[in-house]
Amino acid sequence: MVNVAYNNIVNVMINQYSNLKIMILTFIGTLFFLVFITFCMYKTEPAFRANNNKEFIESVDKCINYLERNFINEKSVDKKLIITKASLESNYGKSRFAIQGNNLFGIRQFDNLENGILPEKVSINVNWRVATFRSKCDSVKYYINLLNNNPHYEEFRKEREFQKNNKLNITTRYFIKLEKYATNPNYSDLLMKTYLNIYEIK
Repeated sequence: MVNVAYNNIVNVMINQYSNLKIMILTFIGTLFFLVFITFCMYKTEPAFRANNNKEFIESVDKCINYLERNFINEKSVDKKLIITKASLESNYGKSRFAIQGNNLFGIRQFDNLENGILPEKVSINVNWRVATFRSKCDSVKYYINLLNNNPHYEEFRKEREFQKNNKLNITTRYFIKLEKYATNPNYSDLLMKTYLNIYEIK
């Protein structure tokens, strides 16, 4: 009788141990799954949508947030500036270059011309093409690197340093520093108009 009772107790303890073991393994498995999903989401480039202006702006914003994880603070670029530039250059993602080449900034390439896009009314003999990118977010990444490293944008980097040292955050001060980007003499005015359409006019 004692043996039966003892065996019953042992069996109960074994079952409880087995249940506890299953619960622990289930918990660990779930935890690893959640970590894996989070890692994948963290590493995956956000989807880009541009069915309307608002959606385009939100997509560029998400792309910048995704990219900024890999930039040290000194290399970050004013988010409103990037969104304003992309909106102006690509007509909120509706331009031919944005659609065919994922190029949101009219960036040119001077090699591998067969992979670029020739603008309309431009001679086929020119030594450049409008660059194509794997994704629209890739073109944002390229543009950020351009501002950080290209000699033409030294004035932009000086302005960024000035604003940082003086605890300023004035997007519109950058516009005049980017006139070298385009041949249009009114380029800074166009940036201002686009900026006001996005951030000031309700």
